[in-house]
Amino acid sequence: MKNGESFSFDEITSAERIEVGTPSFIKATDGINLAYYATRAASPVASLVFLHGGGAYSGGGYQYLAKGLGAKYNVSVYLLDIRGHGNSEGPRGDSSAVDQVWKDVQQFCDFVHAGSPQLPLYLGGHSSGGGLVLNYLNWRKNPDISGDIFVSPELGYKLGTAKQGNSTPFARADIDVFMKYGASLGTEYGNTMAVFFNYSEEVLKEQPLFINSITCNMAMALTPDNPQEQFNKIDKPFALFAGENDELFDVEKVLGYAELPKKEIREKSIVRAIKGAKHLSILLAADELIGDAIRTIGR
Repeated sequence: MKNGESFSFDEITSAERIEVGTPSFIKATDGINLAYYATRAASPVASLVFLHGGGAYSGGGYQYLAKGLGAKYNVSVYLLDIRGHGNSEGPRGDSSAVDQVWKDVQQFCDFVHAGSPQLPLYLGGHSSGGGLVLNYLNWRKNPDISGDIFVSPELGYKLGTAKQGNSTPFARADIDVFMKYGASLGTEYGNTMAVFFNYSEEVLKEQPLFINSITCNMAMALTPDNPQEQFNKIDKPFALFAGENDELFDVEKVLGYAELPKKEIREKSIVRAIKGAKHLSILLAADELIGDAIRTIGR
């Protein structure tokens, strides 16, 4: 990890280069085009919709898990660029409304399931994408989803899991903007930039589609308001993975949230700390982690 970085990109940048490919597009309910990247397995046994982390996009390391899952596990993977990110349309880092982001996830899951209705559908996310998954699951109970995948999930400041002593936190929130947003009951300041990411100039040069800030609306869509209660309500088997060397949060505290759902859900779920893995490098092992989890959950 270089000086000034919140987490290491070294492992991803030194891995054999894999391109995410040319995006396809699906029109959202408000008319904007959402970019997605489909890696379809030759003889698929399951489908996975996977969401990227804050400020990133599907080509920021997620292509590795997509390729591995397709080749090794016959899982078709559909990576979605969140609106205002990557190749999706919309003002950068913004959404017209908080629930519009969740509507996008619903629409995309419905689209993927309709294309292969005979296959079990899984929904997963990494970092803030994991927070988005948790918010979506509590917003709408989707009967088509067979299980949930959380990879190094960033579940927000209310989780109380941030690693102490981190001299270079990844995200900085403008509290004043959030207070004004709250005081207006969400009617004002929703489209104001409120969370700023610590991506280095080198990373932004290497990944020109990354963005370094998001608005109140987007932050609220990605950040669980009550992660304890929301995890408690999970009603499908899930997998929860985090790297032992994650730079952003206390791994044991994050994994401890797996104890909150009901016993019958916990008994069908998988929870693991991944030896040697960091916040981003875990993506290089995620194909095997997710592939084995889907096999186990699907039995």
